[in-house]
Amino acid sequence: MDFDVSFPDPTKMIRDLNARGMNLLLWIANRCSNQLFQEGSAKGYLFPFAWPAADVRRPETYNWFKEELNKYGRLGIKGYKIDRGEENEMPDSLVNQNAILFPKLAAEGLRDAYGDDFLMFTRNTNDTARKYTAVWNGDTRSTFGGLAASVKNALRSGMIDFPMWGSDTGGYIRVPDKELFARWLEFSAFSPMMEVLLGPKRTIWDDYDDELVAIAKTYVTAHHDLIPYTESLMHEAVRSGMPVMRSLVLAYPQDERVYELWDEYLYGSDLLVAPITEAGATKRDVYLPAGRWMDYNDKRSVHSGGSTIGTAAPLRTIPLFVREGAIIPRGDIIKLNNNWDSRWAPKLRLEIFPSATTSRFAYDTGKDVRTITVSTDSRGITIKLEDLGTDGTVDVYCQTQILTTTPKRESSALLSQALPTSAFRERPAYLLPLHRRKKCFIRRLEARYVY
Repeated sequence: MDFDVSFPDPTKMIRDLNARGMNLLLWIANRCSNQLFQEGSAKGYLFPFAWPAADVRRPETYNWFKEELNKYGRLGIKGYKIDRGEENEMPDSLVNQNAILFPKLAAEGLRDAYGDDFLMFTRNTNDTARKYTAVWNGDTRSTFGGLAASVKNALRSGMIDFPMWGSDTGGYIRVPDKELFARWLEFSAFSPMMEVLLGPKRTIWDDYDDELVAIAKTYVTAHHDLIPYTESLMHEAVRSGMPVMRSLVLAYPQDERVYELWDEYLYGSDLLVAPITEAGATKRDVYLPAGRWMDYNDKRSVHSGGSTIGTAAPLRTIPLFVREGAIIPRGDIIKLNNNWDSRWAPKLRLEIFPSATTSRFAYDTGKDVRTITVSTDSRGITIKLEDLGTDGTVDVYCQTQILTTTPKRESSALLSQALPTSAFRERPAYLLPLHRRKKCFIRRLEARYVY
């Protein structure tokens, strides 16, 4: 188990990446060749197959393989992408055991080195291995059929309690064309884990045009901006079992129209995502369940639920809708490899879409969970914040009544206000008053004053 000669100084490379805010993961499998094959064969640790796995059921084999992996952890490697496990490396009867034991030994070594600060995701895993690893969709074809299958895979994985899910963006088998890559980037942005598979003839900035580079930038940025929301959803998932990517039937079990609906999903309880999974499509139908929904792309159009609507979806756009009453925490709260902004500081942004009833969101600060509460009355909107640990702004999305000689039209208005620093630190109840002619995504609220 060694680095290829094309990496002349792995230790220096890893140290340099870490210094720039990047963590290196390795792509591994329980398949033994080269030095591992020679040593494992001599010790009798391997199955008698052409390209064998180690029999990690045996304690001595388990510890041997674990120590070989731990050498990488000591170099600074902070995670693994675990492949294979069901491709004739071992007897079929042992595949399910390996799918638990191999992620377990890999995670134990990383945890010894880094505590809980590591990432691991696995193609072939099941049952109690969810304690150790996330999961990805496997070797999907680079076709729109592969993209459609990945949406289904995500929802199924959530249903069986694997909430930390991602896909090989663009697919794995073959090289994706520009349109497919763009649609997959859009979808992956609204997955808990966004892995963009690069390589020969499929590196976005080398092998495609400026438009795809711009699309990649848009959706990678969106995924990063959603970290406050996604992290909070993951906190909920590991405690309640409620997945991040949710089949609509979980939220609307009485609605028969969602029973077999697989090509749209809820991201958390508040965002509805409708990926484009057909080549050449520039629009699609979207079913909106009960309630009221705002177009999350234009933040202007409001639709009543319980109906199917047609929505435009040009190449740069994935149809998105936000539920009335939603609280969406977003923002750039993790620096990572942002070395280009010398004045970078974490900043949180709360997007609020008020309703006539009280809304709450359990926000995970990384240390504990804090509650955000939004309520409305005749005075306006009251936003109650516990200590969120980060300064930021609050955006409240409202509808403005526009009086004309024809029947009333409605459009949205964004009321954005930077709350005092103490608002994010000292648990205040902050009243956001509104102009008497504005109402906030609800039917009858009228407030008295504009700030």
